[in-house]
Amino acid sequence: MRTGRTGTRLYWCDQCNVPLIGSSCGKCGSGGRRVPLSPPGDVRLALEGTRKKLQYLFLRDFGVRQMVRDVVLLNKTSGDDRAEEVIVDGQRVAQLRYDLESREHELILRLGGARMLASLNSRKQVTLRKAEGHMKGKYLPPDSIESVDPDIRAGDEVVIRMGKFTGCGTAKVDAGAIRRSEKGVKVRDFAKEPPFPPSGKKVWTRMLVKANQPHLVAKKAKAEREIREAVSSRKLPLTVSFSGGKDSLVVLDLARAVTRELTVIFIDTGLEHRHTRDYVETFARENGIRLLRASAGSAFDDNFDVFGPPAKDFRWCCKVCKLAPVSALVEEKYPKGTVTVEGNRRLESFARSHITTVGDNPFVPRQVTVNPIRDWTALDVWLYIIWRELKYNPLYDEDVERVGCWMCPSALASEFEEISKTLPELARWWELRLLAWADEHQLPPEFVRHGFWRWKQPPPKMRALASRLNIDVKPVRADTMRLRVLKGVSPCAAGGYSVEAVLEMPKEPTLERVGEMLKVIGEVRLSEEFGVAMVDSGTARLRVFSGGQIAAVGRTPDEAEALFGSAARAALRAGMCTKCSICEKACRHGAISVRDDVTISEDLCTHCGECVESCVVAHYLDKLAADQPGTSAASGRRRRKR
Repeated sequence: MRTGRTGTRLYWCDQCNVPLIGSSCGKCGSGGRRVPLSPPGDVRLALEGTRKKLQYLFLRDFGVRQMVRDVVLLNKTSGDDRAEEVIVDGQRVAQLRYDLESREHELILRLGGARMLASLNSRKQVTLRKAEGHMKGKYLPPDSIESVDPDIRAGDEVVIRMGKFTGCGTAKVDAGAIRRSEKGVKVRDFAKEPPFPPSGKKVWTRMLVKANQPHLVAKKAKAEREIREAVSSRKLPLTVSFSGGKDSLVVLDLARAVTRELTVIFIDTGLEHRHTRDYVETFARENGIRLLRASAGSAFDDNFDVFGPPAKDFRWCCKVCKLAPVSALVEEKYPKGTVTVEGNRRLESFARSHITTVGDNPFVPRQVTVNPIRDWTALDVWLYIIWRELKYNPLYDEDVERVGCWMCPSALASEFEEISKTLPELARWWELRLLAWADEHQLPPEFVRHGFWRWKQPPPKMRALASRLNIDVKPVRADTMRLRVLKGVSPCAAGGYSVEAVLEMPKEPTLERVGEMLKVIGEVRLSEEFGVAMVDSGTARLRVFSGGQIAAVGRTPDEAEALFGSAARAALRAGMCTKCSICEKACRHGAISVRDDVTISEDLCTHCGECVESCVVAHYLDKLAADQPGTSAASGRRRRKR
């Protein structure tokens, strides 16, 4: 398999009936057959809980369980919530999907699955005498239908058979009406049998490992070399970020192969699944590994009333529950710095698609991160775990993919349903808290039950769901941040170029706090009478008013835009500061102090911008400004000086 967000490759050895992460089989030596994948192609193994779910769904819908073999792969695809291609014997047999309306899992057949079901004489079949012309994407002609399974109901997935042809589709009416309806069954796909039949050959774990071992050995050697080089070049203590997840388990094993002189860092956000916390502690104890815990304490509860529920597009929880405690731990235990091995992978998300091998963590001062499995897929990770016989988090066997914060807004609604089964008391507590918050902000209970709380600005798929369910989600959140550009970059009557906008925040900062944050830009003057904080530097002029209005004037369009970006970031920091102290640790000049509030020394501040670069809140401006015409606001971020 190769890297990046696209172009991932999967091969299958038909001789051994196993997936391959390289183009040839390490057991029999034969070349692998390329398996087409929907991008990005982060294929993973279906573990016990997922296989049981698939067995149940195939039995419920088609009356067979044999479809679920020893090795089943899942490949994430686009969808409203959970949407994964199911791959059996190297064939895409179905899409496993979670419906946000019904809040249930369902199977959507693919051609490979229809062929397998036809060979098993499953239920839900429609047989044709003969049909002329192209069938894909059309409705079955009623006069061509020979037989119909009487169990078919409107909305069911069906298998279509005609001689050597097999297809799949969706019934639009019940079985009794299919022969009378011009639109009884919509055909999704229809084609002749493939030249190679599915083997169904039983696969043993040792066979799966042996087929992929040469590729795993190469990946392991490369990852270990990168860790070794990073430690050698930086000459700092080695730590490993261990979340209890599969990726961090692999990098911990890789790091221990390089040296046993390391320490594990576990960030306890206070929202970790208790099974994950127990697993981390047990794993460290059984393997004789030194464990340091970076605890967030009550940070989440302390900030909930200010920010509301965390959201996919506003994950303030990561700042206060992860970055702040780990920054404090690194400062205390590693004042000269540490090299930390992390299990970040490019295929996990778009945000991680550009991660590098080694780099300074902009949010945790004095921490150098190494990402040795950045180009690995989830299948690479699971095959490595099986090969090395590593004891993984038991939550993965419960059809759970995220094993960290149990109520993370970035998790799928389907995952929350599964987690709720293992933590019913906490799930109920969280639901009641969300319902109370929704009621306080005049939002209906359905806003919570269907997961709309997970976005500040719901994407089109969620807005469409709200429309179907007749749920009023406007305004979506009473605490939403918003940037309204009043006038983009344009010539100023007094000379130069100007930008004007209004920044709306859930908590309006005081003028004094805004003025304090603006000190990182230049000398600040406050006018209580007019409610404005001012920064002047030659022809560059900046005004930030009470109420959120920002006006920036520069000699050039770029200068005006950069000044505006700096001002908007300062205003964001003033309104949403959680006193996490990351900026204080990032400042190499001792200009920032975080006690009861943030204070900045104008005498010591060099305006280098490192504190802004380290602040997670400041980076939200990029998202707010992304869809605004006339200004990107991005150029207001200064380059860090090394």
